[in-house]
Amino acid sequence: MTPQPSILRRADATGVPLLAARLVLGGLFLYMGAHKLADPITFLKQIHLYDMLPESPPVYLNATAVVLPWLEIVGGVLLILGLFVRGAAAQLIVMFCVFTPAIFLRAMAIRAAEGTPFFDIAFDCGCGGGVVVIWRKLLANAGLLTLSVLALLSRSRRFCLSMWFQRRNPDPAFCHLCGSAARATTNGVCDRCYPPAADGPALAHEAA
Repeated sequence: MTPQPSILRRADATGVPLLAARLVLGGLFLYMGAHKLADPITFLKQIHLYDMLPESPPVYLNATAVVLPWLEIVGGVLLILGLFVRGAAAQLIVMFCVFTPAIFLRAMAIRAAEGTPFFDIAFDCGCGGGVVVIWRKLLANAGLLTLSVLALLSRSRRFCLSMWFQRRNPDPAFCHLCGSAARATTNGVCDRCYPPAADGPALAHEAA
């Protein structure tokens, strides 16, 4: 008897959690990247305040100010479209793991220099949202990091444009019907959608 999948796995199979994560992350990073490109000088100044890159030669700061917004835009577009989802999610995870500690360390430096209580510290972190209260920003980043991990680990590709390419693959990694990852498929359909004793779904898919 085939064991029933967990509640989390059944929810993931619907594709709705991944869709929500993709739209939130994609829309946010598309906005932030476009905001940085609209005012690159201000973004360059914000990067400089973190003291993460050497000032000389200036190529490191300048290249980061140019490349990073485009990485955010490309990652956001890929997530919204549902293409290379895991790669885009992994890229965002790396960004969060680098910049969230950097924001925290900058906040702690302000606290040590000015004596401002941590929960009252606010500054423009360079993310595109202007001046923000830092503890709220850190909490928001933790939530966005969780969504990025969800997108990375999701086994579903429902509502993703990548399924269009999967349907043209003779040996797809995702079921043509439910969009879930499958180790083996029959006519592009997983065992759950196409059990050996009932070939109705597969025949319907082939007819379409």
